[in-house]
Amino acid sequence: MILTIDIGNSNTVFVSYNGHKNINERVVTGKELAYEYYKLILKDLNIKPEAVIVSCVVPRIQEDVRRAIFDVCGLEALFINSTTVKDFDIRLDNPMDIGADFIATAMGAMGKYDCPIIIADIGSATKLTYVNNEGAFCGGIIIPGIGTSVEAMYSYIPHLPQVPLEIPSKVIGTGTIDAIQSGIMYGIIAQIEGLARKMEQEIGQECVKLLTGGYASLIHEHTEGFIYEPDLLNDGLNEIYKRGMIV
Repeated sequence: MILTIDIGNSNTVFVSYNGHKNINERVVTGKELAYEYYKLILKDLNIKPEAVIVSCVVPRIQEDVRRAIFDVCGLEALFINSTTVKDFDIRLDNPMDIGADFIATAMGAMGKYDCPIIIADIGSATKLTYVNNEGAFCGGIIIPGIGTSVEAMYSYIPHLPQVPLEIPSKVIGTGTIDAIQSGIMYGIIAQIEGLARKMEQEIGQECVKLLTGGYASLIHEHTEGFIYEPDLLNDGLNEIYKRGMIV
């Protein structure tokens, strides 16, 4: 059994693979007392993996996570980054800049689909990335995520009512709440669809388009032309391990 851990800025997802996939846990990312937090979660999972592979975009908790994994599972965790993953073609101005999440989602995509691929990862930031015909990671676009945009709006306009993050029935709102919801939810959908079209125009061909990330569950049914892959990052971690790409 392989345990994969996706530690994002907002959420952490534990998925194990043993011939089939099990979503073991989805929790808020613990940034304070991280060692105790992740140690407790790992104990509660009550599984005995043969390897643990991790994508972590919160550097300050990585050592605490590593210790928790070692103390509970008796294993040295495999943390992916630009130096620990081999045979991954990175075509950026500075390949060292690539984050673990970009590597993992790209590998998850290539494990299931033919290139070229555009991946829209909807999390704390919204990221659209491009994998070319040769399977090379060629960059992309980063914009503020849904949660980040909402927090910014309320900090600058505090008198606005707090609204639940859900798709309203109409694009044109007839009240403040549904107008805000429409702006947030249909706004991110329009960004994703529009930017993907711009990317395809620049690339010069249509791409397989994938939608993933923590907020993708809110919008995938309303986003045209994208395939929803909720666990793409964890799938990519498993793919990296299966292919023996960890140095």
